[in-house]
Amino acid sequence: AKTMAENTKKVRPSIRALGADISNDTSRPAPAPVKKAPPPAKPAKRQEEEEEDDDENDGMVPGKIPANVRPLQSDAPAGLVPRYQAALDSLLDARGEQRTARLSFKQLGDEGAEKMAGLLKTGTCRSLTGLDISCNSIGVAGCKAIASSLSSNTAIISLDLSANAIGDEGASALANALAFNSTLQNIDLHACSIGDEGAAALANVLIDGNITVSGLNLKANYIKDGGAKKLAEAVLKSRSLRCMITTSNDIEREGQMALDRAFEQNLKCSPKVTAGEHDNIVGEVCAVM
Repeated sequence: AKTMAENTKKVRPSIRALGADISNDTSRPAPAPVKKAPPPAKPAKRQEEEEEDDDENDGMVPGKIPANVRPLQSDAPAGLVPRYQAALDSLLDARGEQRTARLSFKQLGDEGAEKMAGLLKTGTCRSLTGLDISCNSIGVAGCKAIASSLSSNTAIISLDLSANAIGDEGASALANALAFNSTLQNIDLHACSIGDEGAAALANVLIDGNITVSGLNLKANYIKDGGAKKLAEAVLKSRSLRCMITTSNDIEREGQMALDRAFEQNLKCSPKVTAGEHDNIVGEVCAVM
């Protein structure tokens, strides 16, 4: 019985012993060490580039322009060529043969408008019949310069001054010029910050003084009933007016009724434009609605 018990009893090796046997097993190959990829090599500078960099960095002082850098030559305050200059140069290059000048969004301002007015006074633009200077941040001073040139200009037929803050003073200057101008037919003063005073000045010259203006766009200004009544009188008495736009102003019931009656009595003048009925600077309609 004792012999059988000894035979059935088995001795199990400990985990530590097994681990020792495995670790000491020289027949198993050791894992290869992980190799890291080398960093990408920086492109080597050519010797010529290195010499140029050295030359550029020599004597550099923060905030100081190096002696070898020449500034742009210009009369503009910022030292850069104005955006509108290329357009004015093209008029000069045309030698008086260009018929339309589209200068909208050229950032003319008063300075550019004064330069444009100078060209209109000379023979430089003797063939120019259409002038678009809308959306150019032109104020009273620039508008007065343009108006002054129109007093003697005998070529411009259509003028687009829309979206410039010329106000009542600028509109009055244009009215004064229209008393002497006998060629201008279409004027777009849409969104020019014109109120009753400017509207009355324009109406007065159309009633007694100008006989050529046939289209006038005064949309989206600040005209009220007083100015609307004066414009209604112009619709009735003007000998040349065929289209006058007054929508989107501050005109209330009384002023609108005066305009409606005027247009009903003078069927030759319309409060709106239909394509092909009048000419504007591109020869399509009287004004941009």
